[in-house]
Amino acid sequence: MSEIDSGLLAKLHDFVSVSELSRDGRLKLPPERTLCERFSMHRSSVRNLLSVLQSLGFIERRQGSGTFLRMPEPVFIQLYFELALKLNYISVDHMEMAREMFEREIVQAATTHHNAQELEKLERLCERIVTTTDINDGLQADYEFHEQLAIMAGNPAILIIFQGLSSVLKKVLHHRRVLARQSPQSQKKTNETHIAIVAAIKARDPDLARQAMFDHFETWNQQTMRSYAGS
Repeated sequence: MSEIDSGLLAKLHDFVSVSELSRDGRLKLPPERTLCERFSMHRSSVRNLLSVLQSLGFIERRQGSGTFLRMPEPVFIQLYFELALKLNYISVDHMEMAREMFEREIVQAATTHHNAQELEKLERLCERIVTTTDINDGLQADYEFHEQLAIMAGNPAILIIFQGLSSVLKKVLHHRRVLARQSPQSQKKTNETHIAIVAAIKARDPDLARQAMFDHFETWNQQTMRSYAGS
């Protein structure tokens, strides 16, 4: 990013650092005139930097109310991973390995942080994975199952990273997943690993949950690569 503008990130950080709580409890940036005076900048430069923040999804402008900080949509981190793949900075194998390592930690956290409602939703998703006859519905339920685990871990940072990694992998591995689900034997084996994960979380056993997730990915990789190789 320093090749674009060596001072850009520093200025963006400065703008965020002077935000204050508004009456409704939201973080609000000072008016443009105040930013100009505070940082000795021209009005046009301030507006350009605010436009950058807005385009990245970090601020929300409301006419007559002001400019507020906000969390960007997950698409921001998804775009990062998509570009990293296209530029060959990382590979699909790198992302798969990172996700597998990440999810073994996620499932351990989920065993101790989840509540009854979250567990019920996970069980419903597992049932949907096992019983659905629609391939695309099964794929969507599979993604939602793992996303639910990230939610159950009780850490927003985990969910953001998960959504960035898994949403991109969902696209690039779609063909392998479809092929695996066309084989009743492969589908049955991968489905059963989801059941084991739910059982471990229900028992609140972190070690069992970690092993169940390890077995899940081992089985999934064996079955999908076998299906993929035969296509």
